[in-house]
Amino acid sequence: MSKSYLFTWVLTGALLVMPVALASCQKQNAGPKAQSYAQDGLLGISDVNPNMPMSPTYHTYGEDTNLMQATIDQVPHVIDSNIRINGPVATVNIHVPAELSAEETAAVARDAQDKLTKAMPRYTMKVTVTRK
Repeated sequence: MSKSYLFTWVLTGALLVMPVALASCQKQNAGPKAQSYAQDGLLGISDVNPNMPMSPTYHTYGEDTNLMQATIDQVPHVIDSNIRINGPVATVNIHVPAELSAEETAAVARDAQDKLTKAMPRYTMKVTVTRK
């Protein structure tokens, strides 16, 4: 190979590589902007972990039972209730007046089950209704 022929190939290769190299160095503006951390003192970690006490979605068992009790209070004919939470399962015992019929008692159970499931979707609700 002659020197001029080799020089021509190197120069052609360099000229072909230049547009690719220049295009890769350009600033890319496409895509979403980076979001800053929440000002929580924890570098935004409370945004990704809802069970941290600093998170606004943090709930304790006490708060959960208070919300369940407030939901049960909206169900007609309930005179007393008992709530037990064991992990993801909430067992709710509801007492209604003895003079209610079986159909009315079943309607109270369905109503309570529906309202509690909507109010606290993270729990599996086990609702029992007894006449007192």
